[in-house]
Amino acid sequence: MGAIKGQEHDAAAQASEAVAQAKLDVKSEVARQLIEAMESGNTPWQKPWKSQALMPVNGVTHNGYRGINRILLALQNRSSNVWMTFNQASEKGYKVRKGERGTPIVKVVELERGEKEAGDGASGSGQADSGAASGDRSGEQRKAFILKRYFVFNAEQIEGFPIEEAQPEPTAGLDSVERAQAVVDAMKELTGLIVVHGGDKACYIPSLHEIRMPPPRAFQTPYDRWVTELHECAHASMHERCMNRTEAISKRWGDEAYALEELRAEIASCLLAHSTGVAQELGRSDRYGSDPFSHHREQHAAYLRSWVKAIKKDPMAVFSAAKDADLICDYMLGLVKKREALADHREWIEEYDMAIRV
Repeated sequence: MGAIKGQEHDAAAQASEAVAQAKLDVKSEVARQLIEAMESGNTPWQKPWKSQALMPVNGVTHNGYRGINRILLALQNRSSNVWMTFNQASEKGYKVRKGERGTPIVKVVELERGEKEAGDGASGSGQADSGAASGDRSGEQRKAFILKRYFVFNAEQIEGFPIEEAQPEPTAGLDSVERAQAVVDAMKELTGLIVVHGGDKACYIPSLHEIRMPPPRAFQTPYDRWVTELHECAHASMHERCMNRTEAISKRWGDEAYALEELRAEIASCLLAHSTGVAQELGRSDRYGSDPFSHHREQHAAYLRSWVKAIKKDPMAVFSAAKDADLICDYMLGLVKKREALADHREWIEEYDMAIRV
């Protein structure tokens, strides 16, 4: 009984701490944490991580954490990808070990009419971050939203919970390179993307819907090659034939819009590298040295200053970049499934096309 009271005391103390910090700007705090991680090279796209780390799930609802929360939880570098709140653990009969501290995540919630922007403080809250109008009609009540801070605990911190790691869903019969190639092929076949290998630069040309890549032998490791190609494919998702993210780079090159598009693509390529297995199989230290990711970090270090500058100017930018990266990853993996579904009909479609041309 004393242990339970001690746990409740710890949780209450943490909640009190959250209330005391309620006036803090939550979005700025998250941005600060991400900036510190980037500057120390500890973000998921700068450092090798276990595949499970980028696929955190709630141990009770079994829903995956998304957007910025996916990154915040990955930063903890836990061996398990299962998380839950103190109350969820208690309701299931589990016990959070005494002295364990929860990891803060955030949730956007709509304020009820008349509710104070400081929030109820039960889980920790920040000041209102945005008021989004549901229309431009005069006199219409604008909806107000707030970022609230919640605390979750990893399965490692919970007594009695079986530590199980959710594995990425594999594509039967394919290795990681074939899965990565399937992503590129789906973009090519279903959106008309052109991929040209040659030269010494990797880039996406929106006006041509074309990716230009150095030849495979120009990359130091196969991981560098594939994560770069996935990065450029993420850029290509902006095309009107794809996600129509035409506003992604709406200003001159080198400004904040360009920096944030690079951050979107970098996070998306990291998620795709783990979803396809490229990070796990091609990033093994026993194949390419003690740190096979070091060259990739060096290549992308040039982006760091522009990323940090953009996030400092607009802390909400990192939330948007993480959310967009999730959507980009979902879109590209969705194309793979669509292409696989059409595979059984491909021969019939080719025969039909030939008949039309006659």
